[in-house]
Amino acid sequence: MRRPPFDLWQLLCVRAIAEQGSIHGAARFLNTRQSAVSRSLHNLEERLNVRLFTRSPAGATPTAFGEEFIRWTQTILDNVAGMNARARRTGKGENGQISIGIQTCVLPGKLSAFTAEFRATHPDIVFRYSEGTGKRLLRRLQRGQIDFAVVTRRNLAPALRVTPLWSDRIVAALSTDHPLATRREISWQDLRHETFLIGRDNAGHDFKELIRRKLGETDIHPRIRHHDIGSNRVVALVQNKEGIALLPASWLPLIRDQHGHDIAIMEIRDAGGSSHLEFGIVWRPDNENPCAQSFARYIEAHQPWP
Repeated sequence: MRRPPFDLWQLLCVRAIAEQGSIHGAARFLNTRQSAVSRSLHNLEERLNVRLFTRSPAGATPTAFGEEFIRWTQTILDNVAGMNARARRTGKGENGQISIGIQTCVLPGKLSAFTAEFRATHPDIVFRYSEGTGKRLLRRLQRGQIDFAVVTRRNLAPALRVTPLWSDRIVAALSTDHPLATRREISWQDLRHETFLIGRDNAGHDFKELIRRKLGETDIHPRIRHHDIGSNRVVALVQNKEGIALLPASWLPLIRDQHGHDIAIMEIRDAGGSSHLEFGIVWRPDNENPCAQSFARYIEAHQPWP
């Protein structure tokens, strides 16, 4: 690799000579010896093989090429100063990117309410979002591919830090002519003979574990069917009487908007009350991203949801 024709010190000397009008003035401005500035300019002109200043007892005057070179110098030094300031801000966690993986059963915008204040006070930090199953997101988090994961708080590795975010009540979606659809609420035991339909984005592993836990006390083996489709299509299967679906209650406005009243939504209660999905934001304490560290401090200092 060829050596650059100049260095930053030489550019600083050129700018100072142009601004002060002499080598002596530039040396005083830069708080260095006049000989150091003179030698720096001499070496630069030799390297470029062109005169930048005409020297005289009155001072130093830029040549025609020198005028052009001074403009280039100012642009380069401004860019370096900007890059330096940006690097300092990035090191302080004030500038850069934060990547957050969101479990697919979380509705868009749910997290934005929590990050709004941080984003307002850190306008130069860009949030990048992705989605996936909880298991996949935690794997990506462990590999350092994302900074944070918003997932259900289930089976988390002890090395991870987690802050609770919110709790989402679980409801059942049934066809309107289902025998249970006329009730105000149902119990898990009422569902013991049902076929549960689980899509790829509705917390399938969590629902599967919940179903088996709630019905495992009986001799009934729950019928669970997995489908590689979104929950909207799963609800369509419910309408076709292929089974029932479990949904987070936060989805109800979306389900009502898209399916109207063609679906019966039932509260599920037992001796312990309603069942819930508990969500949290998870991160690795050894994450070296300064922006992620800044956001982690913000998370720990704020109580997201009661």
